[in-house]
Amino acid sequence: MLLRFVLPEDRTAISELLIGAFPSDAESVLVCDLRNSGDMMVELVAVEAKGIVGYIGFARHYRPNGWFCLSPLAVEKKHRNRGIGSELVRYGLDYARRAKAQAITVLGDTRYYRRFGFTHKAAENLTSPFPEEHTMLYPIAAGTAGTRAHLIYPDAFMRF
Repeated sequence: MLLRFVLPEDRTAISELLIGAFPSDAESVLVCDLRNSGDMMVELVAVEAKGIVGYIGFARHYRPNGWFCLSPLAVEKKHRNRGIGSELVRYGLDYARRAKAQAITVLGDTRYYRRFGFTHKAAENLTSPFPEEHTMLYPIAAGTAGTRAHLIYPDAFMRF
C-alpha cells in the first residue's frame, strides 16, 4: 500500500469511494465544496494495485486560527479492518504537525479516534454548531488542550 497526496486525476475515484463508504453522498459533496472554497488543507489517499482504497481530508477551521478539522476518513468497504484508516490518520496527523497546525478536531467515533490521541477532555471547553459529545481534540501546540473557544468551520460544513 502506498500513501500519497491527492492528485487532480484522483478526484473522481475519491468521490466514488466516499459515496460507497457512507450512507449518502454528503461526504463527497462536502469534500468537493471544501476543495472549491480553498478550505481543504490536506488530502491523502491509500493506493493499492487496483487503485484508491482509502482517503483522508483535513479542512481548516476559520477559528481558532491554525486549527484543522479531520473530515472525512473513508476506506473502501472490502478493504476495512486491515489498518488502512489507521495509517491514513497517523500519516495525516504527522503531516499536520509538520505543517505547523496548532490542533486538530474531529467529529466522530470516540472509540476509534481515541487511539490516535484525540480526547473529549482536551475539547471540554470548545463549543461548536455540532454535538459536543462527538467533538474531540488532538492538541499539537502547547496550551491548545483545554482551550476555551468556539469552533468556526468552513461554510461547506453548514450545508449539512
